[in-house]
Amino acid sequence: MPLGFKCGIEIHQQTDTHKSEILLDTLKSIIKPIKKDKGIFFTPDSVVDFMVGLIDEKILNKKEIYILEPACGMTQFITGIERNRQLLFKRAKKYGVEINKNIIAHIKESTKQDNVEIINDDFLLWQTEISFDVVIGNPPYGIPSLSEHYTIKVDDKTKKIYKKKFTTWYGKYNVYGAFIEKSIQLLKDEGQLIFITPATFMFLDEFKKLRKFLADNGSTEIIYLGENVFPDADVTSVVLKFVKTKKSAHKFSLAEFKNHRILPVKQIAKWKGEIITFETDFTDGLKNISRHRLGDIYEIRISPRTPEIKKNYNIVQSKTIADENFIPILNGRNLKVNEIIYEPLIDLWIPKTKIKTLRGYFNKSHIVVGLGFRGNRQIAAAYDKKAYPWIGDVYHLSRKHNFSVMDMKLSDEEIVAYLNSEVVRKYIMDVFREVTYHLSITQLKQLPVPSNQEELKNLSKLS
Repeated sequence: MPLGFKCGIEIHQQTDTHKSEILLDTLKSIIKPIKKDKGIFFTPDSVVDFMVGLIDEKILNKKEIYILEPACGMTQFITGIERNRQLLFKRAKKYGVEINKNIIAHIKESTKQDNVEIINDDFLLWQTEISFDVVIGNPPYGIPSLSEHYTIKVDDKTKKIYKKKFTTWYGKYNVYGAFIEKSIQLLKDEGQLIFITPATFMFLDEFKKLRKFLADNGSTEIIYLGENVFPDADVTSVVLKFVKTKKSAHKFSLAEFKNHRILPVKQIAKWKGEIITFETDFTDGLKNISRHRLGDIYEIRISPRTPEIKKNYNIVQSKTIADENFIPILNGRNLKVNEIIYEPLIDLWIPKTKIKTLRGYFNKSHIVVGLGFRGNRQIAAAYDKKAYPWIGDVYHLSRKHNFSVMDMKLSDEEIVAYLNSEVVRKYIMDVFREVTYHLSITQLKQLPVPSNQEELKNLSKLS
């Protein structure tokens, strides 16, 4: 694959490494109080060197070279270029953007990076007339909000500006997506973006606009690194290498870094921003046997959330209600693998006659599936015979009735057993790896589903 990887991933000059470690330890002590609120994770030097090795050698043919490190912190990536690509470092004009003044002051006091221009600004709001040949770095990760449930503290006014400014912003957007869009906007034609980010943009619905933005604006390469890249963060990581060019738009390749090698996984000539999945002989076999996808057979919706529940005047909050005309509202804790606990666990009740005010399909028996996995990528599905109302992280599958699915001979109960099976668990492990702790509606819709007992039997032959 044309990735420009150099073999010196773990080879540094000892003195430079020691110096870097001292600076990093000092900077960590300064940043520790703000680290959580800013989504900061320090990149191991071996990963920095790997990413620097991906910069295309053709860049040296240019008369002027401009390099940018957003959210630069201690300029780990610019330092990595100096360590590994000295000719590029000497020739390039180098810029870093950092929002925190204390970090900038420490860098200026502790290093001699006089030939690097460091700008104190919010990168997402920073304005410049410069276009760059390379943007490289590790953007912050997290959903911006003042809520205690989210890691990056951003006030509502700033968040509204972000939403208006970035076309890829969608749903509970993670700021690293906005960093990707802004960086691509700053690239020259044929410019390169090299970021290490969470792998979540490969699958999650919140990034569907970002995936289309990548597809439309250049060629995209993803190198899957997996878990444990960052010792202080529970995140599955990838390296994104993007080249801004209309002539190679919609080209896509996926690889993984394993045993010190980059191993090709798949290539797509005309990628339009669809979710990106891994493939194995097992997953190919399952898709060949199963003629349908879950989204072909079922409408898939999610339960109402807390704000919607609060607005419903028919709902009563109480530990117990003696009136038999009321039933409890269930949530994810009521759902087990092939089992529903029809007991009040959240102290919310609604009259039986008012269930339709929550959702029209709540008064009909249907399949329910938990948003999150149980155990080792185990789906929790059950058949809700009593048709109770639900809240929160539970999907509801109502069977479609049209000509395209007339050959579906399996009952809802048989589909539940299939969803809870080891076959589906293995499929999810192979296709989505360790990236997400739950399934989105888009991921659920794409699960292969057998149509009859013969196809179910053939599944047992898969190794």
